[in-house]
Amino acid sequence: MATIRKGDLALRVSLKLNGTRAAGDAALNAVLESITEAVAAGDRVVLTGFGSFESRQVKERQVTAIRGPQAGQRINVPAHKRVGFTAGADLAGAVRK
Repeated sequence: MATIRKGDLALRVSLKLNGTRAAGDAALNAVLESITEAVAAGDRVVLTGFGSFESRQVKERQVTAIRGPQAGQRINVPAHKRVGFTAGADLAGAVRK
């Protein structure tokens, strides 16, 4: 199993578009920036077949610290937002093969 980084993905995009590496990098960056801006604004981004990205609210909760000077003590994790991703049918099916 290999690790594919952003540069590798940009190269693959450029090959699929029959363009330059710079064009692939620009296309990938444009898509990622658009997704980032939409999710940061609170919108849900749905890429049919691939999946959906959304901002999710996490409630305040108490956890037991397992490291550091507070190990073993209960600490509060404040309410916050996080990014959620749900895989689409095509992506989930490809992974199951």
